[in-house]
Amino acid sequence: MKGLILVLFTVLLLTAILSDGKQERQTLHISSLTIKFDKTDATFTVNYNMDNLPKMYILLLGSKSLEPKIKFMFSNFDYEIVKMDQDKAILRVKNISWLDKDYYFHESRKFGETIDTVYIYTTDSPRAKEYSLINSTPPFYYRS
Repeated sequence: MKGLILVLFTVLLLTAILSDGKQERQTLHISSLTIKFDKTDATFTVNYNMDNLPKMYILLLGSKSLEPKIKFMFSNFDYEIVKMDQDKAILRVKNISWLDKDYYFHESRKFGETIDTVYIYTTDSPRAKEYSLINSTPPFYYRS
């Protein structure tokens, strides 16, 4: 137990020294989101940035503390977390589109806040559509 306390104290001390007295940003910032559609579902790869102290916390104690932010950002989606670490989260999103006469249709859904860059891949095109500074998914359709 003493060893764990010593390690935590050392990490906090080093982080304070390395930050040069700057105030640390306590929340994570979602820098980009990649959405890969697969029939009616999709895979979201959420890339985010954190400062040193939160990264050390995640490294030592795990990524469970990031779940409330992910839940806030994607509350309008039916998802499960596949993987989460200090740099990104991968979500499997269910029923984000529906099929009608050989086309999948996707209606816009709001995010919890604005995301810097969103890349959208559909099954009918190898190229991503890129959107900047959006707070919801754009409505569109794609061939099955």
